[in-house]
Parts: sequence; structure tokens; C-alpha cells
Amino acid sequence: MDKYNLKDALLFISRGDTHEILIETNQRTRPDVQSNLQELLKLYPGINPKVVSLSELQEAGQDEKNRGPKERIIHLKDLADVSESEKKVLSYFETARKLGASDIHFLISESIFKVRMRIFGELQTVDEDQPALGYSLCATAILSMADVTETSFFPQREQDARLSPQLMRKIGIFGARYSHRPTGDGLIAVMRLIPDDGDKVPTFKQLGFIPEQIRLLNIMLRRPEGKIVLSGPTGSGKSTTLRSACRVYLDDNQGRHLLTIEDPLEGQILGATQTPIICDKSDEDAVKLAWSRAISSA
Repeated sequence: MDKYNLKDALLFISRGDTHEILIETNQRTRPDVQSNLQELLKLYPGINPKVVSLSELQEAGQDEKNRGPKERIIHLKDLADVSESEKKVLSYFETARKLGASDIHFLISESIFKVRMRIFGELQTVDEDQPALGYSLCATAILSMADVTETSFFPQREQDARLSPQLMRKIGIFGARYSHRPTGDGLIAVMRLIPDDGDKVPTFKQLGFIPEQIRLLNIMLRRPEGKIVLSGPTGSGKSTTLRSACRVYLDDNQGRHLLTIEDPLEGQILGATQTPIICDKSDEDAVKLAWSRAISSA
């Protein structure tokens, strides 16, 4: 909410659920001070502005500056226009889909917000704006676009989420994964697109497997029990390969029931029952326990 602050005149302080407005005693009648004050009171009704001396205002401002981004928390009510922010995020996803991008990167520093998209394996910058917009869009993704909504946005620590399939499908995408982590002077958020291609999952051949590899995969999939481990870096095709394997299994076993346990749910597998693990994703022990329970009850 820095846009409402006026140097040596008005200071808005937000700490979690506590908000405060400080006004320098000799500047309270200024038109811009009154205008910003009214805007803040609309957003946060019930706050009683406090009139202070110039030295008190400057001291409070320095305290806020010293706190820095490490204690910064943005709540849903801090966003002036959630629906417009959602449209902005969705517009980037729509652009990414049209360009064939696999993921979107929001890079926020002290001076600039950059939007980059990975197209054919290479990151390309597609937009630039003010850092405040970047934080607002990241907060929107976490607070109002995720299917398991968190109560707060924490730019000072890692957070991840799955964006609502209902929103993503409006623009022809099955879903998207979101994750962010703090940097030395800001934040980096990565959103990975999950295409809506459940009815046209690629074959092993289309994925580039050679005939001998395909033969071995089919032998493994026909076994009544066992485990197949796929490993590789982000974007290497692990999830797509698993979906292709599930498609082969379902086609060869029409009378069988296929249950998946995923974190998060990836692309659609027609004919399968796909289930996510449900837990506090920020708690490593809770995640491990959720996996164990899901597998034992399957």
C-alpha cells in the first residue's frame, strides 16, 4: 500500500491484521493527504488516523523501512481489486498458451517486475511493470486463485499452490502449479502450465521413446504388481510420460480401476480416478504422513 504514503505527510502501516494511519500535524489539510486518507478509510473502515509531529512520522517511517520485506504479509483484503488482478494473471496464462510456453516466471526486484515465459526451452521476457504489480499478482494467485486457499501471502518464505482448474479451463488450460521463493532483493514466482489434453495424451513414440524402450515399458505395465520410478529435472516430461503409461494401462485393461495419488493433480487422465494429497504443504512431516495414508488406503 506504499502508493498511499506521502513523504513527511502521511504514512500507512500494515502489520498482519493491524493497520495504522499517521498524519503529520501541519500537513493534514493538504488535498492529496485528504484524498489518500479517504481512499484508505474506504479500504479499512474503522481505523482512527493519528495526528503526529514530523519527527514522530519520520521515526515511524524509518522503523517500517528497517522491517523491510522479510516481515511483509499481504492479505486478501489488502488487494484493491481482486477480480482485475485475476484477469491480469489469466491474461498471462492465455498468452503463454498461445505461444506454446511451458511455464511463466514472475521476477520481482526492488526496481522492476518482469514477466518471462519458457518457450521451446528458452526464457523470453514478454512484459515489464512496477514491482508493486508483481507482488499484487502473486498475492492474487495464492489468496484467490488457488483451489486450496491460504489465508495469507508470505513473500518472505516459500509458498506453493495449485491454481483452480475452474479458472484455468476458461482459457483452455487444465490447471497450473504455482510456487515462489524470496530472492536477495525481491521474489521469483514460477507457474507451470498443465495443458487440457486429456483426450489426446501423446503416445510413447510421440514422446521420443525408441521401439526397444516401448517394448520394455509395455512389458512392465502388464505386470500385476511392481514400481516404476521416473526421475529428471523440471520440464523433462516425467508427468507426461506417466500419463501416457496410464493411458496404455487403461486401454489394455478395460475392466480395471485406475486410482492415482498426486501432489498436485497434473493433467487429466480419462478413465482414471485422480486424487490429491490433502495436508499443510508447508509442513514436511505432514506431507510425508499424507502420502503414507493415501497409499495405505488406496
